[in-house]
Amino acid sequence: MKEPLLIALTGDKGGVGKSTLAILLAEWLKKKGYSTNIIDADPNQTAQTCVDKCQELGYQICTPNATVTIVDTAGTSGSSLQRYIRQADIILVPFQPHVADLETVVGWFLSLNESLQDRVIFVPNRLAHTREQRDGLAELDSTLKEQGRGKLAPGLSNRPAVYPPIFNGRNENLFDTKFDPSAEAELRQLFESILEG
Repeated sequence: MKEPLLIALTGDKGGVGKSTLAILLAEWLKKKGYSTNIIDADPNQTAQTCVDKCQELGYQICTPNATVTIVDTAGTSGSSLQRYIRQADIILVPFQPHVADLETVVGWFLSLNESLQDRVIFVPNRLAHTREQRDGLAELDSTLKEQGRGKLAPGLSNRPAVYPPIFNGRNENLFDTKFDPSAEAELRQLFESILEG
């Protein structure tokens, strides 16, 4: 993996799991021995709130001068966030694979220049394996093949009991806790595909 590395989570759609994915990725990288820092560029400050709660309990997710910086952007990528997107080595775009999200994220992707499109990795989130989602993923895959740029990563299943509690704070790395083994395996597959690509 290239170091230093800047990873931006974006995509012009809110409520798709950018903050959750930012925290999970930071924790996974930290567990693998990398120093991480999270920049929360979202006015909601969801990721920063999690970082602060962990710090209050004596656990540091972030490290100054880290080798990996993860930027959690807002649900819209306004001009103030464009610098993070332009500078990013990897641009992660979480989305829910249904019509509304796909129209938004595909439109956003097609508006990017080719250099940025090359760095985009789409992350299907809250997969329920419905026909609508399978059709949506096939449509996105077709668009990426047409463009010859961008990548579709393995997705994450809908796990409402697993992910929300990560924002409560903790005094140790999430992956050192009694974390759901199937969720951990799914995350490992996702993160390895992102960082190998």
